[in-house]
Formats: sequence, structure tokens, C-alpha cells
Amino acid sequence: MLEIDPKLRRETIHDMLRREILSCALPPGATLYEGVLAERFGVSKSPIRDALSRLAAEGLVLVEPRKGYRVAPVSIADAAELFAFRSMLEPACAELTAARASEAALADLDRFRSCDAWGGEAGFVAYNHAFHTAVLDLCPNKRMGDVAKNLNDQFDRLVLTGLRGETDRNTDALVAEHAAIVDALQARDGRAAGRLLARHVERAEKRVMKALSSTSVVP
Repeated sequence: MLEIDPKLRRETIHDMLRREILSCALPPGATLYEGVLAERFGVSKSPIRDALSRLAAEGLVLVEPRKGYRVAPVSIADAAELFAFRSMLEPACAELTAARASEAALADLDRFRSCDAWGGEAGFVAYNHAFHTAVLDLCPNKRMGDVAKNLNDQFDRLVLTGLRGETDRNTDALVAEHAAIVDALQARDGRAAGRLLARHVERAEKRVMKALSSTSVVP
């Protein structure tokens, strides 16, 4: 039987739990038991504890003394902070991308002019995530891009939680906003791309915060 490197195993457990939290497969507020997770992954409690500690440092898990762990709830205050950070960082990344990305890489963004390949409206969350990740992947400042992509990852959880209270999402309009951002990037107009992205984030904030306010999230 092939032995798995303990470091790789720890990394795999962390990555799987992180994906499940961000996709809401492990919903906000869910209790996490070391013993249950250890049995699930077929490991001792040590790598589970390590993964949960890392997730706590990322703000995705809460450590509760004498109780254990639980998935961090979706907080309106936290959502507002994430949007504020994103509205500064992502437009800055777009300006750099417009100036320095290759022609081929910018042309590849044409695939986001429609969300049909992701299943249309039903796959919009995946399409939206892929679009923003693709733009940020092109940022020549990798530190900025990596931080912005981490924010993008966390937004999936906000969107999925908010969808329960969202009634006015216009998928066609959102795809059109993405197309306009692609136009600006391909025209090498960094300022326009930054402005469009900032406006896009601002509209998303209003939509998501309104949706979150009508769901059972903490202030």
C-alpha cells in the first residue's frame, strides 16, 4: 500500500475542509468534531487539529474553549469589511493587468462574455468566481493577486448564503458588466477597467448586503 506523505495528507485535509466551508457544504455555524473528522479522513486527531487551526487563522473556523470548533458564521460586519478591501484591491489589480498582460491572455477573457459554458444562471456562482479569478491570475503583482484571489474565494460563501434572500439578481446584466470590464482590459485602458470593476463591486455589495439582511446571519 502506498504511504501518503504526512505533510501532503495534512494539506489535503485542510484544502478539502476549506472548499467545503467556502461552498457551504459545511454551512455557517456548523459544529466540527475532531473525532468525527479524524474517522472520516482515516487519520489521528493531530492533522485534523492542525487543519482546523489553519482554518481558524484564515477566519473560516472559530475555536470555542471547552467546546471545540465551528464554522464561522456569515457576518454582515465581516461582509462589509471584505467588500471594502475588495473595492480597493481588485481595481488596482485590473489596472496592472491592462498594462502588462499578454495579448493572448487578454483575448482568452472572451470566454466570459457568456455564462452558458457554466450552465447558465444555475452555474452563475461558479462562472462569477472563474471570471474574477481569471482576471486576478493575470495581475503581474503576484502578492496583490494572491490576496485578491483569497478574497474572491471567501465571496462565494457570502453569495451562496445571500442567495436565499436574493430576489432581484439579473444574470444578463452581471454578465454584461463582466464583458465591459473585458473590453476595457483588451483596450489596455487600465483606468476604465479599474473604474468598471469598482462600480461592479459596489453594485455587488448593495445586492449581497440586501440579501444577507433578509437571512439569518449575525450583525
